[in-house]
Amino acid sequence: MNYFKLLAFSFVIVLASINAIEKPVTPDITDSQPTLIMGFDWSLPVNTIAEDYSGFIGEQTNTKDNLVKNNFVIVRWDKANPHKNVFNFSHFDKKLKQLSPHKVLVRLEVNSACEAPQWALRQIRSSKDQSLIFWDDKYINAIKPFIQEFASRYAESPQLVGLQIGIGDGEYSGSCHDFDNKDGWGEFWMTPAELAEAKTAFGLTPEIFEKQSLKIINLYTNAFGKYKYKLAFMNQGPLFSYGEGADIYNQKLAKLATYALNNGLGTRDGAIEQWMSYTDKIFGNKITSMPDGTCRLDFDESYANKVGGRYWGTENEFYGKEEYILDRHGPYKNQPYRFLISSLRALQMRRNFITVSDKSMQKMDHPDYKTQDFMRYLTQVLGKQMENTPDAFVLLGERYISAFRMLNHSQQACVKNSGDKIKIRSFGRWLTESSNSHKAIKIKMPASEKYWDQNYYLPEGIDYEYFAREGKVFNFDLNDELVSKRCKPDCDVEIKVTFKDTHRTKLTTIIGEGSSQSLQTQGDMQIKTGTFRLKSKFNNKNSKFDFTLKSEKGKTPVIMLRVNFL
Repeated sequence: MNYFKLLAFSFVIVLASINAIEKPVTPDITDSQPTLIMGFDWSLPVNTIAEDYSGFIGEQTNTKDNLVKNNFVIVRWDKANPHKNVFNFSHFDKKLKQLSPHKVLVRLEVNSACEAPQWALRQIRSSKDQSLIFWDDKYINAIKPFIQEFASRYAESPQLVGLQIGIGDGEYSGSCHDFDNKDGWGEFWMTPAELAEAKTAFGLTPEIFEKQSLKIINLYTNAFGKYKYKLAFMNQGPLFSYGEGADIYNQKLAKLATYALNNGLGTRDGAIEQWMSYTDKIFGNKITSMPDGTCRLDFDESYANKVGGRYWGTENEFYGKEEYILDRHGPYKNQPYRFLISSLRALQMRRNFITVSDKSMQKMDHPDYKTQDFMRYLTQVLGKQMENTPDAFVLLGERYISAFRMLNHSQQACVKNSGDKIKIRSFGRWLTESSNSHKAIKIKMPASEKYWDQNYYLPEGIDYEYFAREGKVFNFDLNDELVSKRCKPDCDVEIKVTFKDTHRTKLTTIIGEGSSQSLQTQGDMQIKTGTFRLKSKFNNKNSKFDFTLKSEKGKTPVIMLRVNFL
């Protein structure tokens, strides 16, 4: 090589080195400009397919609803088993045909004297409110052939997604001929007055309660065999009754729920509308204490793996303009917010089925929360596992829970040191957040609006929660097991940040490989979602988090962050 060629070659090498030093560090990504839309963004990767064993369950028979693919159906004992050992399921068969291709969740009405056949009523007892005495052997023997017959016909049917194990709770407030008088739904609980009657008039004791309830659980389990995952144990929560003498029954209920869980059964709880009420460990929840004294509500992934594939449902159905709904839950204007937060809790608790008021939900929408888009989103993500989830999310804020609702988390510092005001800063699915942030965007739930029915868990004197956390720097961490399964060798993702645009700043996401382009905000006080397209290994070996969101100027209130896996 002559001198001039050598000189030219050296110049090229030096110039390339300078460019490498001066060029901004950019991740190995499709480095497109971040995008911004008004309100929440519930879009998912285009290849997302809903889980077959999941979805909304409606009580209407409208099969034209594209979002509700399952229906709730009751089968009355007296109609399907009118004479001893004589069965007639023609009405149910007709219903299945009418609803097809919809699938069904079923409740066998075997809990009330109003719905029991005459031949059985001659053998079994009932309370003054018509609830059958389920702890009698004669009752268990009477329902056994009916349950076995139903299982032999329908347990393996792909159209049957679940069967509620209803125990007790069969009250009618008036005539049996008027269904509007029905007050009991087989939800395995008693009021203090009902429990007192059960003990004094019908000999119920904690020991009998546990022994006979186990017989009923085993009856259903044996009848369904390998399809027992379809059985929805009612009342997984630790509350059978309340008041004097109820504690021992609640302890027995916890043992029964654990037994059902360990024997492969599913579950169906209710009232997820009270979104921070389900915090007990029996639901798979974990509490992580944060440096500022707040709690992070996490989920036990070993628990999630254990219950995956079972019927794991909840109810989120008190919506609409009916007087009884407004009287309990407050004004109609709060319903989009209530549905948003409670449904995200259902996802956090890994529910795969949600019972909804399908007719009412068709009419609900909100300019920021985009309720109809959110419902479509829910149908696509319910029942997903790490291996196939299209996204991960975390919802920020500060929500308050009374200490007595958190007793089995009492050793956690954020619970132990917070008096009667436990502060929950976030909950999510496969994504967690840590930051030196503060609560933001106060949501008032006053007594004049029935506390939005959240007073079940709210500490005394608290009638509000916060919808966001405000900070300059937020750190986020994806579940390591999810990353190991999905990011081989890396992950192409969309990071969607929902925030309130309170001031002009630039938002940037930072990953191990570098920084994204910045997103300019306007300061117009609107709720918006910014999307950053990135590619990363999400390898957090050198830190405790996978990526960071940074605001250049001032603190930004962040409501929610989602990661779409492309």
